[in-house]
Parts: sequence; structure tokens; C-alpha cells
Amino acid sequence: MAEEIKEAEGLEEKKETIKIPRNRTMEILYKPVFDVGLNMAVDYYTRVQLIDYKVGVIQPETYIPVAEKSNQIAEIGKWTIEEACEAINRTAERGADIHSVILWTSLKHLNKKNFVRSMMNIVDKKDIDHDKFCFQITDHILQADSEIIAKNIMELRNEGFKVAIDDFGVEYTSLSNLGQYEVDYIGIDSSLARDIEINERQQNMLQGIIDFAKKIETKVMISGVETQEKAELLKSMGVDRMSGPLYGDFIKEKEITI
Repeated sequence: MAEEIKEAEGLEEKKETIKIPRNRTMEILYKPVFDVGLNMAVDYYTRVQLIDYKVGVIQPETYIPVAEKSNQIAEIGKWTIEEACEAINRTAERGADIHSVILWTSLKHLNKKNFVRSMMNIVDKKDIDHDKFCFQITDHILQADSEIIAKNIMELRNEGFKVAIDDFGVEYTSLSNLGQYEVDYIGIDSSLARDIEINERQQNMLQGIIDFAKKIETKVMISGVETQEKAELLKSMGVDRMSGPLYGDFIKEKEITI
């Protein structure tokens, strides 16, 4: 993973190349997610940042479009689940708990025939339960047309992994399209929960999406929860997982203490 790849379009300043660093210069950050059923924040979104000795920290928004042009996105995905396995074991050793990790997953990686087998090989080698992992996919999947992706999602769930479609509501997405894939979670963008405490129309629209998700036996996650008042309202509306300022931002693994 030390090969150099050419500069992504739109990359700022004078960065002629981006080097996808070796594993020792990749880092996962963890963002707490409150699980209503568990009544605590022991699930975690993950964010992989790359650390280049010359450039500094490279965020996913910059390196992912570059990595997706090559097979490096698959290598990053494999490293991420390997490191997540190690993190689960390390936190357990010090008395903390990671109930599950939510891993952003590239559609290009998910579209590989050996995706499920490669993920299983890594997790099984580390002796971690499959239900500790939730593969998070953006709602762009709803515009995709791939039998391989659909097959891989089904196989992931059959093997005990969780799957989430995230960012629902960021762009135009038909509710009927959500029925294309059987997933465990639908992640609703925070914009759809804005002002629901005072805006009845907005609240009713969000409630409709939640009710639809429940009818197709899918749980609901939502981001951007700032206050306990909003959290209690979302809980009463049927939301299953929540993240946002109320529960904390991304932290390093060593800061996980629950």
C-alpha cells in the first residue's frame, strides 16, 4: 500500500501526489452512537484518516476518490476491518466495551465477488463475532444496478454481519427504492430532523420515513442529535440509534472507556 498514485482532481494547494501510507500511518477514529435498546453509547462509527509524513493528515473526502480509481480502496477496507478487530480486543482487555463498529464501505469494494469471503477470513482469523460489524453504505447504492452488490449484502446478513444504508435524505431518494435491498439499518441524514421539536410538518415527514422503515423490518439510525430533548423525541418516534454532539465527536481508540 505504499505505491504512489496521481493527484486527485481538485486537490488543493501543490500536492503533486498522494501516498497511501503503510498501515502504521493509518488511523481509525471512533464516534459514539447511542443504542436505544442498550440504553448506552457503545456502538461506534469509524473514520479512517491517512497520515502522510509530508502532507500531514489526509481525510477520507480527499483520499477516497483517489483510492477508488485503483484497487487501493479494497486494501484500505481490509486494513480497516483488521484494525477494528484489534481495537475490539484491546478495549476488552482494559475493561471497556465496543458493542459494534460501523464501517464505511466503498461500493467499488462491495462490488467485488470475493468481498464477503475476504471480510469473513479476517474476522474469523481474529475470532470476533460477525455481529460486531455493520457495513455502512451510502444511499448511492439505491441508484446502483449490480447483482453482485445485492448478492454480497444478502450473504453478509446471512453470515451474521449487519448492513446499513446511510445518508438517506441528503439527495433525492425515493422511499420505494429502499425496498430493493434488505438491510438492518437506514441512516437518516440530520437535515431531516432539523427543528422537529418546533416544526410539526418536519416531524410528520420524518415520522413517515421511520414508520416505513419499520414496515420493511429495518431499524433507523439518525445523526446530528444535539440535545436531550431531541433525543427523547426521536426515541419516542422509533429511532433505534443516534449520534451527534450530545454523544460526542470522533475520538481515538484509547479514549474509549465505557
